[in-house]
Amino acid sequence: MNTRHTTLTIAAAAAIAAALAGCNTTAGAGPISSATKTPTSSTTAPATPTASTSTTVDPAAKEAQDRQAAELVWRRFDELATTIAALPADQVEQAIAQVAVDPQLSRLRAAYVKLKAQHQAGYGHDISYISWPQPIDGKDTAVLSDCQDGSQSGFLDTQTGNKLTVGTPNAPARGTLQRTPDGWRVANSEALLGETCTPGK
Repeated sequence: MNTRHTTLTIAAAAAIAAALAGCNTTAGAGPISSATKTPTSSTTAPATPTASTSTTVDPAAKEAQDRQAAELVWRRFDELATTIAALPADQVEQAIAQVAVDPQLSRLRAAYVKLKAQHQAGYGHDISYISWPQPIDGKDTAVLSDCQDGSQSGFLDTQTGNKLTVGTPNAPARGTLQRTPDGWRVANSEALLGETCTPGK
């Protein structure tokens, strides 16, 4: 296995592959009850005009919301990629479904099987520095860049406790996320091997 641990792609896709070989709220008013006559009233009060509620969302606010939600899922995905081998088998499917869709979901599933078979598990955690090479603009696909410091994480042998890999600082990764009815999910992650990065740039 390559000793360079570059983010969850390494953890969940690249390293494992190498080892193997928003809420959308509808702003609708509730049902409007029409005025009714009572037997004692001779006239019906005129209906008062209802103020229309605007469903227009400021584009900048929407962009910020989408980015925040996508980043949260990306970080959860990154953490799971390292800790997945520690999960009981009956919890794996639920855990990966909360952060990923295919093809990344299948890669996480394969990573779990391979890590357990090889008696390996992740340790530590990556520190992410996320940036956006392009805006989401309300689309259902989002692409982010992550300059990760993985120098305090890697994989170890669960039988001996010996560390097998140690990550590196300034390791660039790219994530593609898909908007689903349940929120953002990681569809693909890749480590940009042979490259380096500067956090925040």
